[in-house]
Amino acid sequence: MKDVQEQLINFLEKAYELTTLSLKAAQEGRFEELVDLLDNRERAINITQSLSERLSLHQSQSENPDIVVEFNNQVNQVIENIVKMDNIITECLEHEKNKTQFEIAKTYKNKENFRGYNLNNIK
Repeated sequence: MKDVQEQLINFLEKAYELTTLSLKAAQEGRFEELVDLLDNRERAINITQSLSERLSLHQSQSENPDIVVEFNNQVNQVIENIVKMDNIITECLEHEKNKTQFEIAKTYKNKENFRGYNLNNIK
């Protein structure tokens, strides 16, 4: 059980580290790097979930429930921090999406306005 806990902690730390790097990349507008970081983070989270399921089987048979509760609380705190950073990443991506939509609309409007000044195209 101790081995599974250590593996779970290692992968949670890796997921947290990748989330932190993803947040920095999103805030700095490095979206190609962000995609790679989020893919790797997803793999770490999937491994964490399978380890957590395996650990829960061991914990149900544990003789010391206080240690189990403490460990689970610590894991939940890390997960809550990851979720908070995910929300910030989502806000950054939403802002970039809105900015891109505005630029596309502005370009389209400028194209339409320019078309009106094109005197070579008389119909």
